[in-house]
Amino acid sequence: MAEPGKRAVAQWRRWALANLGPFAALFTTNFGSAWLILAPVVSLVATYAPRRLFRTYFNLFLRRRSRRLLNVVDPYVTIDISEPGGEVRYSRYGPVSDNDSTYEEVKAYLSGAAREQDARELRAEGAREGNGLVVSMRDGQDVADEFRGVPLWWSSVVARDVQGQRKGDRRFQRLTFHLSHRALVVDEYLPHVRRQGREILFSNRRRRLYTNSKSRDSYSYEYKSWSYIDFDHPTTFDTLAMDRAKKRDIIHDLDTFRNSREFYRRAGKPWKRGYLLYGPPGTGKSTMVAAMANYLDYDIYDVELTVVHTNSDLRKLLIDTTSKSIIVIEDIDCTLDVTGDRAGRPRRRANGGGDADDRPRDSVTLSGLLNFIDGLWSACTGERIVVFTTNHVERLDPALIRRGRMDMHIEMSYCRFEAFQTLAKNYLDIDDHDDLFAAVGEVLREENLTPADVAECLMAARRAGSGEPSPCLQILIDELKKRAVEKAKAEAEAKARAEAQAKAWAEAEARAAVEANAAARDRAMATHSNV
Repeated sequence: MAEPGKRAVAQWRRWALANLGPFAALFTTNFGSAWLILAPVVSLVATYAPRRLFRTYFNLFLRRRSRRLLNVVDPYVTIDISEPGGEVRYSRYGPVSDNDSTYEEVKAYLSGAAREQDARELRAEGAREGNGLVVSMRDGQDVADEFRGVPLWWSSVVARDVQGQRKGDRRFQRLTFHLSHRALVVDEYLPHVRRQGREILFSNRRRRLYTNSKSRDSYSYEYKSWSYIDFDHPTTFDTLAMDRAKKRDIIHDLDTFRNSREFYRRAGKPWKRGYLLYGPPGTGKSTMVAAMANYLDYDIYDVELTVVHTNSDLRKLLIDTTSKSIIVIEDIDCTLDVTGDRAGRPRRRANGGGDADDRPRDSVTLSGLLNFIDGLWSACTGERIVVFTTNHVERLDPALIRRGRMDMHIEMSYCRFEAFQTLAKNYLDIDDHDDLFAAVGEVLREENLTPADVAECLMAARRAGSGEPSPCLQILIDELKKRAVEKAKAEAEAKARAEAQAKAWAEAEARAAVEANAAARDRAMATHSNV
């Protein structure tokens, strides 16, 4: 089989030499002549043509093909996230700073991976706010991560900063991944890293209690809408004196709200929720707000409406609040005219003349408050809770407390046995006492005492009983009975005063009516005599 193949190859070679030889000689001769003519031109072009021409040719025709070849050899992509610099640039819209928080968020996200994996050279830095620590990789270290089954690698890199006027080294967090996962990394993984990093930074911060400044001071150069102090209230739902079933309902509602970002977006609703706390004074409405803030780890914005002069000022306060916060307006029935008699309320005249409504033009109105909690501006940031407290819920306008604005109405009632058990644990560190607990429960069923009253009695009993359970509880029973008698007497006196005042007002109105009738008769008689 080999001999016929060799004979065929030899025959093909003889045919090629016989038929193509003259053409090859002609091509060689002509090419040599042409090269003698073109060589000086090519030399001149190579010498004097600008480099941009060759760079353009490379970028247009060769770079893409070279990248394809490089992707076969090295199919990995890197993304550098640089620490922010200190310089401030300027644009047509004003100063632009590159002090963004992306680098800090990535470092916070990687702190968990750095602790859990085999990175042995770490660096611990104090959080910007709070007492927490952010553990990150030292320069040159790397950790692995995984997102939806895709492996990723992070490394800490230091490079010489050659841009701008900043001197020295700049650190990067470098992400490496396979180029086939580019869309997943850019569209989903990096936003996930930032969200998780913000959560970690948020949990490390000091929580704050804000109060609003006077609106009249807004023209001051150093004016700020809110001032704050660190919030360190010790109340939790475990120490809150309240019915246990009601506490469980509130905690479940708060958990549902906190974990419902996608639900609110899908339903087309702003991510906020309203709570109305109502009940007699001393039933723990403000304490409930503190427990909610501690449970959710939220800041509190305490709005003082008496120093807010216009609806526009109120809207500015809303814009300056942040997400993950509780906006509180306490005793709302005392700080704003929010009663439900709008139909009978006289309207303001268009020309500004006097009428029965003597409120100033630049005051906060019910309409402004409704827009504050449920208007378009209420959706400017997400994950916020609005809380109203009042001692007289019946005085509030129905539009203010309807579902959708105040989604959950929570009655803060008098102290009953379950609430007392929590107070006994807090003040006396006891959970039960067969005889004396039953006696306390009997007193609380018969008398309407607030948790504040019971807590004060427990303090007195603790001081007098030297901290021993039985003497303290016996003293507590006597104190509760004494407090109940004093309260009943005070209520009777207040009722008598109210009745006496109402009687005095009625008598005054009757005298005024008699005097008005007498004056009318005198005027009528005078008119008749003149006629």
